[in-house]
Amino acid sequence: MFRRELQAAVDLLPPERTPATETRATLIPVSPHLLPRPSDWPESVHLTGHWADKPAATEIDDELEAFLNGGDVVYAGFGSMKAGDARARGEAIIEAARRNGLRALVATGWGGIDIPAAAMGGDVLVRESVAHHLVLPRAAAAIHHGGAGTVHAVARAGVPSVVVPFIADQPFWGAVLHRRGLGPQPVSYRKLTADKLARALGEAGNCRDQAARTGKLMRAEDGTAVALDVLENLAGS
Repeated sequence: MFRRELQAAVDLLPPERTPATETRATLIPVSPHLLPRPSDWPESVHLTGHWADKPAATEIDDELEAFLNGGDVVYAGFGSMKAGDARARGEAIIEAARRNGLRALVATGWGGIDIPAAAMGGDVLVRESVAHHLVLPRAAAAIHHGGAGTVHAVARAGVPSVVVPFIADQPFWGAVLHRRGLGPQPVSYRKLTADKLARALGEAGNCRDQAARTGKLMRAEDGTAVALDVLENLAGS
């Protein structure tokens, strides 16, 4: 959707006026409510806000609806991340959730979380994936890897994050969320234990008000529209 619109706007730019060596605009699809625009950036760099696709018209099935209505839920999912001991990670998530009186909705993704049969119960629901835009606003907190897309989805939902970073920019985003009062300090997947995760979940509860305020601000953003305006202004100049 928005990618096609952005490409259409790019196609409007006259190539003879945009040499390959000249950068007329740089678009950064990050919410300024998470990462304020640095004062030393040149005017050609635009912090547009997140580029969010319009959610597909997905419905929650009866089992998931009943689970979400059954009590406070923590969402846990690591997307494509699967390094380390997925079984130990799954056990730590369930134990930490129970110590905090939370039910656990687990998205196994590409195999980063494995919930053993012994840890299952009426307070645990395991899925390969769930629709973030339907589930996250109803969660008390989210345990995730800290990828930029998931960071924005959780923050937009107004939910505190417990970040368990694996690679690349994930430690950075975990630190950003902590600095903004949207979650505790990140816990590396290499150092994850039930004790550390339980403490982090407890601290996340203190971040709910700030997360709710930030979520409201982010839901009012339209990063795609901002990016299109920049490109259209370039095309007309």
